Amino acid sequence: MKHNPEPGPPCRHMEALLQELAKENLRGWKRWYAVAHAAQCERCGTFLDRMRLTVAALKAAKAQPSDSEAIERLRGKLNQIDSS
Repeated sequence: MKHNPEPGPPCRHMEALLQELAKENLRGWKRWYAVAHAAQCERCGTFLDRMRLTVAALKAAKAQPSDSEAIERLRGKLNQIDSS
């Protein structure tokens, strides 16, 4: 999914669903609805992209909590999010 960042937060009714989708916790119609909405709504699509990056970075950091390289990778991912 490619989105041009649009100012503003995701739709209020979608934020929790998009967070769960990014964590791969949604199934069935809720998953379908969240994916379809994010594909049509720029703000929600951008939020989902950023949430997926954040989840991936946190998983990478958690896998190697004492590794300084993991911390640097997390910082890099967070910088990507900030510059998006």
